[in-house]
Order: sequence, then C-alpha cells, then structure tokens
Amino acid sequence: MPLGGIRKTGSMTPDVPPLLEGLLGEEPKPQKSFPWHRDKWRKELHDLADVLEILDKLPDRVDRQSTRDVVLHELAQGRVLSAFVPAMIWGWGTTGLGPLRTRWVLTQTDDRSAPARHLPIDASVVERLEAGSRKVRENGPLDAFRLMNNDGRIKHLGPSYFTKWLYFCSSLQGPDDANAAPILDKQIVRWMRENAFIRLNPNKSASYAEYLETLGVWGERHGRTPVQVEKAIFSLATGRG
Repeated sequence: MPLGGIRKTGSMTPDVPPLLEGLLGEEPKPQKSFPWHRDKWRKELHDLADVLEILDKLPDRVDRQSTRDVVLHELAQGRVLSAFVPAMIWGWGTTGLGPLRTRWVLTQTDDRSAPARHLPIDASVVERLEAGSRKVRENGPLDAFRLMNNDGRIKHLGPSYFTKWLYFCSSLQGPDDANAAPILDKQIVRWMRENAFIRLNPNKSASYAEYLETLGVWGERHGRTPVQVEKAIFSLATGRG
C-alpha cells in the first residue's frame, strides 16, 4: 500500500470495510425525511412561477423517494428548473444555505458577497442541467459526470451537488435503481479515505470512475446496488440514516 496507507487510482478494489460490510448485510432501509425552509426558498426564487408552484406542493418533510418523484415528474413535463430546485432542497438539507447557493447557481453571479435575489436567471444553466440529465440517461453516470465536470460545468455547482442532480434524473426504476448515478459528496470522500484508504478527488472524472467501480464491486458482493452502498456509506459518515 502506498505511503500513508492511501490507495492510488487503478489499484485492486479493497475488501469492504467491516463497518460497511455489517450495514450492507442488514435489510436496506429508506433514508429518513427532514424538514425544509419553504419561505426562504420562495423568497430567493420569487421570480420563477413554475418553481413557486412546486414549492407549494412539496411536503413539509422531504426524502429521497418524494424528491425523486417530483424531479422525474417535472422533467417529464419539460420543466427543468422546477425539477432541479427540489433536488437542491433535498441536497442542502437543513443547513439553511440552499436557497442562496441555488440562486447563485441559477444566476451565475460573480459577486457572491452581493444579494443575487434580483439578478436574472442565466439561460445557459437550464441548457446544461438538461444536457446532464439527458447524458446520464443515455450514456450512464460516468459520461454524465465527465460532462458536468468539464464542458458542461455550471459555476457554483460542484460535484457534491451536480451528482445529486444526476442521481435523481437517473433513478428511473426507484430510489435504489441499479443504473442511477451515485452521489459523491465531501462526507463520502472523507469516509472512503479514512475507512477504505481510497483517496478520491471529486473534481476528477477518473476518481468518479474509481468510485463507481468500487461501489459496484462492494454492492455485488452483498446483493446491493451502487446507490444502496452509497447510502450506507453516507449513513456511516454522518450518523444520519
């Protein structure tokens, strides 16, 4: 093993870490729901009629299943932004940061120290989100990641959050869809480094490829999909089921 106990990309997939192996051996459980700040989201997205309509329809507590249902329904109707915003509501959780950060994404503002609430929406964001959703369905998670990490990059929307978008767009057969794009965020990166000695760089497509391969191998050993493995890792990393 290389210096510091950290495995390099391309090495043989390691055994499943014991804590994760124990969790994968249990019956999978849906992630818990949590509350969100409806008024704060409405205030930041005041100028988007379709989005406001969806915000009013969302339940007071959201989870993967309810968010997936909304995202896929809105995409089927051709409403990209009203699909994207629920994904970000779920993605940002209870931090309170989501409304402002999402407004930054939608306006592509350069000055994050100034209010973005009254800046216009950048049309290129819609185009790039739609391209990502189409790519993940047609070509799979890795090609979609590569697109949104390079030519299709959206300012202020890093891998921790665009993989959430790709996940919801590709979970066509249910929240644990075997073909859905697994989320790769900072908590998972840290857990993989500390427990599996795998150093992932979320800004590199090669790291996401390694992540996909690892989740696939670990999941196959336990009859779990890559997304189910991702959820188990997140639970161990955060203590949140």
